[in-house]
Amino acid sequence: MNSYNILVVDDDYASRLMLKKALEQDNYSVTLCSNGSDAINILKERPFDLVLTDLIMQGISGIELLKEVRRLDKDIATILLTGHASIETAVQAIRLGASDYMLKPINLEELQIRVKRAFERLELEKRLYEAERKLTFNATIATTNHEINQPLTVIISAVDMIRMELKKHKIKNKRLSNYLELMQKSSLRIANLLKKMREITHPKIHEVPLGMKMIEIQDDEVGFPLKNHDRYILVIEDEENLRKIVKEVLTQESFKVILAQTAQEGIDLYKKDKSMIEAIVLDFNLPDADGLGVFNELRAINPNVKVILTSGFDVDESIEKALKGGALQFVRKPFNRQQILEAVKKVYAFHPAN
Repeated sequence: MNSYNILVVDDDYASRLMLKKALEQDNYSVTLCSNGSDAINILKERPFDLVLTDLIMQGISGIELLKEVRRLDKDIATILLTGHASIETAVQAIRLGASDYMLKPINLEELQIRVKRAFERLELEKRLYEAERKLTFNATIATTNHEINQPLTVIISAVDMIRMELKKHKIKNKRLSNYLELMQKSSLRIANLLKKMREITHPKIHEVPLGMKMIEIQDDEVGFPLKNHDRYILVIEDEENLRKIVKEVLTQESFKVILAQTAQEGIDLYKKDKSMIEAIVLDFNLPDADGLGVFNELRAINPNVKVILTSGFDVDESIEKALKGGALQFVRKPFNRQQILEAVKKVYAFHPAN
């Protein structure tokens, strides 16, 4: 059993000792206090898991103490004891967050059961809070990754494109090259930070100056020649800048590119020109349709369609289903020029078995 800390507040000496003896049988650590004022001072100095307090006391009453307990630490469990039964008092105690309400004279066995239940409820609330915190954290990280990876992919690819243009026009500018190197390193650093954040399973919070809190956060490229192709690649991507940069990357390698902004536009284009389109680069997280649904519609049009999936999220169940269902490649955002070209190369080299 966990060694919980309990503060017992009662102005009757005999009652305090009786409660202490009963609670220590379950290995709880029990601190005794005779009035509400002293109890508040003790609570400010030391952490407790439960406050067991009498209702009627001189000075600060049990209800007033309960209010102060909630103000100091809303996670402390509280049980109110009284020899003066009142529905109004019981309702008031519950509204103030009391875990339980017992009438004197106290049945010690019943008290032990009630205290155990209070701690079980406390543990459940902690687990629920932690689950909700992790869910919120994961949703925030997923959204952040998705929203940042779109423009980050554009930046990384644009740096590659600028370098190619400089080389193409035989422009040598050391300062400009340094700027491009700085942009690339910074972009890759952002991508690495996002990756580390995605890998966090149990967020750890640490204090930083000014009272703020932060979460602790604990690719070689190989060139290859691509031959000229007469067939088209369909790029279905809702992010305009990313569509443009992917088209530019592929066009510079002599591919012909058709662009679609929405899922329906992409499906309609493929229905119309499926004989011309050799491969499809499909954003799996389009705002107007489910990625797996789009992939299945493309497969329904042509079971041998060659699809490259892209996403700002990690491989999830839907992406796994698409890959098992015939998608040939998955490229995670942010990707650079070489990564998308490598994926296209593998798709063009793929020949389905007859």
